[in-house]
Amino acid sequence: MKIFLALLFFLGKIVANGISSVGELCCILWFTVRQLPYVFRNWGLVLKQMVAIGVSSMPLLFVTSVFTGMVATVQASFQFRGLVADKWVGTAACKMVLIELGPLLTALVLAGRVGSALAAEIASMREKEELDAHEVLGLDPYRFLAMPRFVAFMTMVPCLTVISNCLALIGGWIVAVLALDISSYTFYTGMQYLFNPMDLFGGTIKSFVFGVIIFLIGWLHGINAAPGARGVGLATKDAVVSCCLMILILDLATDAILFQ
Repeated sequence: MKIFLALLFFLGKIVANGISSVGELCCILWFTVRQLPYVFRNWGLVLKQMVAIGVSSMPLLFVTSVFTGMVATVQASFQFRGLVADKWVGTAACKMVLIELGPLLTALVLAGRVGSALAAEIASMREKEELDAHEVLGLDPYRFLAMPRFVAFMTMVPCLTVISNCLALIGGWIVAVLALDISSYTFYTGMQYLFNPMDLFGGTIKSFVFGVIIFLIGWLHGINAAPGARGVGLATKDAVVSCCLMILILDLATDAILFQ
């Protein structure tokens, strides 16, 4: 009986913490969206965050995207070998990249690189009482800290996803021509075959959702970090884990909505 009650208490605590976290995320989103009218007054802060999130992530994204396209093409060729024409390799690679691999891997890479940095930065500012200093000076943290990052995530993650898609398809074309003995014309024709604009638009919409959730979770774990260096480290770790988990869950949810 005691074991059952302990298990029930543990499960109830998990559910309560989950509901509380959802409520906090909604509050963070609301307080941040309310500051959007000031986006043009603080364009310098927004531009700085765009550079930090987008431009600084390009080297890592370049390597990840190119090899993702190569792997997708090699796997498609291996699965289709002897079954269908070579042009279907380009079709499968294009579908996989635009719908799933491009948006998902871009979001996971940014969650590890930028989401963790956001959580660590906000946690460190809270530890040093910089957030309290903003409020004492009459500077709303949601206007000068949250809103620029929110806008940067909303705009740069979809842009990086489109770039990632292009790089992945270029990587797939390279490995198809150099390693799989598939001509450029055959691969390009296969990419066009069965192409649906919704594949590109759906992946871009998914990346927009991923950008918002990376910001919200990074900010949530940053402001709720425990004191000390250990608290900053735990907040960073929890932010990455939570971002990756929520990205996978939202990926399934958006697929179910967009591609019915």
